[in-house]
Amino acid sequence: MRYKIYKVIFILLIIALLVVISLIVMKYYERQINEKQNREAVETFSASIEKIQKQEESENKEETTSKNEDVTLNGYKIIGIVKIPKINLEYPILDIDTYNPDETKEPMKMAIVKYWGGQVNEYGNLSIAGHNNYDGTMFGKTKQLEVGDIVEMTDLTGSLLQYKIYNKFVTDPNDVTILETKDKTIREITLITCTNGNKSRLILKAKEI
Repeated sequence: MRYKIYKVIFILLIIALLVVISLIVMKYYERQINEKQNREAVETFSASIEKIQKQEESENKEETTSKNEDVTLNGYKIIGIVKIPKINLEYPILDIDTYNPDETKEPMKMAIVKYWGGQVNEYGNLSIAGHNNYDGTMFGKTKQLEVGDIVEMTDLTGSLLQYKIYNKFVTDPNDVTILETKDKTIREITLITCTNGNKSRLILKAKEI
């Protein structure tokens, strides 16, 4: 009788292990597909920028604006590109309604999102958020960044600006002071991701060079 019980337990453990492995494999492939979509989105955005710049040379600015606004990722408008050479990171930035938490879940699975502020490379503080994925995708490697590292931001006009990280710290998820624009005469970005089992937020502050 005891042998049968052990056998059943063993079989259940094997089944549970197979289920866990299957879920991990599925998650891995989902992430790979998502990364591929992000690379394609970056390429599409870059191609659009190149087209825009050619149009600007011919002074066709009205058509330029309308073409640029059509660049999307799964229906979400791309408002810029964030690139961090040190950790080989490059993602589109999605424009979402951060006032509605239900609207942030899906786009944050796809890419980096605008969490607070104006447009990319505008004066003031622009806060962008991304998941701290265990496999290093999204903002999973931002913990490797240090004061002095460079973040590059490309906006809708194709302008690329460099920002230098000047502060790195962990704070409470409810800390809204990180979103404040303390100096509207400078360009600043705030990178936000979760840490400590989603109990805290890792914050990186950077100013335009």
